[in-house]
Amino acid sequence: MHSALVTLKKVLLNLYLWPFFGLITLISVFVFPFMFAVKVVLFRKSVARAVRGMIRLYGWVLVRVVPFMAPVVVENKAGRLPLPVIFVANHCSAVDPFLFGMLNVENAFVTTWPFKIPVYGIMMRMACYIDARAGWQDILQQGSRLLDSNCSLIIWPEGHRSLTGAIGRFRKGAFQLAVLAGRPIIPVCIKGSGQVLPPGKRLFNPGRIKMVLLPPVYPENSNDLGGDIEALMAKARQSIEDELTGRGII
Repeated sequence: MHSALVTLKKVLLNLYLWPFFGLITLISVFVFPFMFAVKVVLFRKSVARAVRGMIRLYGWVLVRVVPFMAPVVVENKAGRLPLPVIFVANHCSAVDPFLFGMLNVENAFVTTWPFKIPVYGIMMRMACYIDARAGWQDILQQGSRLLDSNCSLIIWPEGHRSLTGAIGRFRKGAFQLAVLAGRPIIPVCIKGSGQVLPPGKRLFNPGRIKMVLLPPVYPENSNDLGGDIEALMAKARQSIEDELTGRGII
């Protein structure tokens, strides 16, 4: 009986979610050009800033309106954010990027897979998102330019989605950029997304997702660049691990 109920919930969730996702995307295709014109012509926003705002709105609508048997909660343990910042988050699901639409913060992703999707790829380039496949010097240059324009960055330090939910090995790029730019890291712990939409799966499972913004971690700015990067990376990773295992700040 219990397994039948779980199956029914899963069927209902996907019958609701996928058509709604398609509808929201279709509406966006027609509405966003008008919004883009208003932002650029009337409010004099740059093309990239206008597109980034629309992407955040798209994510916010999907997260706020679509969840049915898969609610999303955002908890801020970071306090007032010292913008611009570099968000680093654990990564377990394709839904993770959409969660950042919940934050009213100008941001751009350093990522890979959205650039491979035809329509998404165009939007990513217009928004000046950074393709993680670019060379490190290009990533550093583009990232520094975005931070200088008061645009925060979102980076997946593992470089890929975790298949088990456990945090994988962190790469140094985000932390090297933070040290060189003198900007703080905001560790972000995402819980439950890997259960709601596991890596490689197309069907959603009922569940709950929680995104926790953790206290800022600042570069030490000593004379040891390598040591500063390693220390910053270790502190950010430990903060996320503590939150995942229930040892974090309450």
